[in-house]
Amino acid sequence: MRKSLFLTSVIISIITFLCLLLIISDPLITAILSSNSIFSELLIYLPGRELYLHSFIVIVFLLSGLTFSQLTFQCQKAERKADKKDRELLILHSTASISASSLDVNDFLNDVLNELLSYLGANYGFVYLIKKDTGKAVLFADAEAPVRLKKALANIPLDHPVVVNITEMNGLSKKIKRTHVLEVESDLFPEMDMDKIIAIPMVARKAVTGFFMFSMRQQVQLSEEDAYVLESVGKLAGITVENIQLLENTTKAYEELKSLDKMKDEFVSNVTHELKTPLISIKGYSEIMYEGMLGDLNEKQKQGMKVIVSNSERLNRLIESLLHMNAFQFKKQHVFSPLSLGDVMESTIKSLSLKIEEKGMILNTNYEKSLHFIYGNTELLKHLFIYLLDNAIKFSPYGSRVGIWAYEESGSMHVEISDNGIGIPENQIPKVFERFYQVDGSMTRNYGGNGLGLYLAKNIVEIHKGEIWLESREGVGTKSHVLLPLYDENGQVVCKQVHTLADTPVSL
Repeated sequence: MRKSLFLTSVIISIITFLCLLLIISDPLITAILSSNSIFSELLIYLPGRELYLHSFIVIVFLLSGLTFSQLTFQCQKAERKADKKDRELLILHSTASISASSLDVNDFLNDVLNELLSYLGANYGFVYLIKKDTGKAVLFADAEAPVRLKKALANIPLDHPVVVNITEMNGLSKKIKRTHVLEVESDLFPEMDMDKIIAIPMVARKAVTGFFMFSMRQQVQLSEEDAYVLESVGKLAGITVENIQLLENTTKAYEELKSLDKMKDEFVSNVTHELKTPLISIKGYSEIMYEGMLGDLNEKQKQGMKVIVSNSERLNRLIESLLHMNAFQFKKQHVFSPLSLGDVMESTIKSLSLKIEEKGMILNTNYEKSLHFIYGNTELLKHLFIYLLDNAIKFSPYGSRVGIWAYEESGSMHVEISDNGIGIPENQIPKVFERFYQVDGSMTRNYGGNGLGLYLAKNIVEIHKGEIWLESREGVGTKSHVLLPLYDENGQVVCKQVHTLADTPVSL
């Protein structure tokens, strides 16, 4: 482009010169100048008019050449400036692209180092990460550096003038407008045998975390634009390195937590099995003694045995809930078969009969024993309704009513368990199915429990491809809903209507 502009200027100047010569040699122009016209009169008073005319032609030629030369120079200058801007944008774009796609610190810093090496035209470069615990800037990566230099500059003390200047410059730049690029005198690193050294800090969260260092054989003058571009690259590199390290630390911590969580689950499983073994004997013998099978008991003895039976049953439910939690965590397979929901409900009520009697509860049931079969696991469904009925009893006042209804609805068995207890705050309802969540989780809470009941109930319902939801008003009571698919005579699960939150009444 530069050559074409120069040739164009020369060609136009030559054409202008030839045109002027043709005009002067034209007969008409000669006649005008030699006649008695105004031009001829004027030329009488100009001695050596031919000389003036030719001088005029030369001046026009020179001015044309100078004008075109100036235009050529301006075009070349604009072209150089555009090329420089292109290089600046290219290094910024390359660094941003590398930053967006890198998940490894080593790969990222090596790629950025090579980009900067090409941009600066440096002979070789280094990347250092500052380790405050060791008091050194440690060499992390290099590009085309001799082996002897890598060994000599493997560690730079943090009190070295270069490192001190970089950190101080970062602090000063917050108060005054200056770039984060340091031009280091070569005598600070005599081993490098270079005329000039350039250091670019990596900054993250207003702190220097490392720096790039390049060795230049020629005296390269950095413009203000160059300095700002290098500063931007340094900041982007610092932030990216920090983000990658945070990701690595988070991933490592997550893996450790997963391992600890697995160990915890295995420990809980082992402990609960060990607790369950002696509890079976305690519970069995206490029930036999309470029923008088080992001899008659007086009222005080019977009352004492009743307390033992009640608490052993409570402990058994707690252990069962922990075992179920682990079974769900390890995705244990359960055996399913057609079963009568009426039998499951009767067994549930029997398991909680002592607790119902202790609180003087009035239990209202409304379901037929010959209900349509459902397809499921008897033990799991029994525990599902134990969790729901136990909550209804636990959170209801002494002598209040608890209701159980079961009926067919759109290809499903709909079970409702209601109470007139304390209810649940509206903003807490979405959270009650979370593991270990309790509405009153304080150490001084009035009600016992481990926060697993509704969590396990939801898991049991999901295993049976059903649905569960709650209606509750604080101070009024709670109604639990369970939908379970029916089982037809051909051994198929009947398709059920999907229940959505929109179908759920807002109040009791």
